[in-house]
Amino acid sequence: MNISISHQDDTLTVRLDGTMDYTVTSQMNSLISDIGSIKAARVVVDLTKVARVDSVGLGMLHLAKDEIVSNGRHLTLRGASGNVRRLFELTDGDSSFHFE
Repeated sequence: MNISISHQDDTLTVRLDGTMDYTVTSQMNSLISDIGSIKAARVVVDLTKVARVDSVGLGMLHLAKDEIVSNGRHLTLRGASGNVRRLFELTDGDSSFHFE
């Protein structure tokens, strides 16, 4: 998975490209830690280029959300479509996350 981070004004944007599955656990743990050290009121995770998310990837997004929200910030998921969006719908994640 390729990860890029940009920070503008009060928004931190994280762009993910690839597959979010069990193989990216250590990458996602590092990302969650990095996000925690960057000051921004809003974090946007761009899933436009994510082709597939498995249960581990979904769990990592929940961990990221817990970390972000516990620090008083807001998380938005952007660009989830196709099978990725369907996973959120099937697991009731569409009510747990804010989407744009």
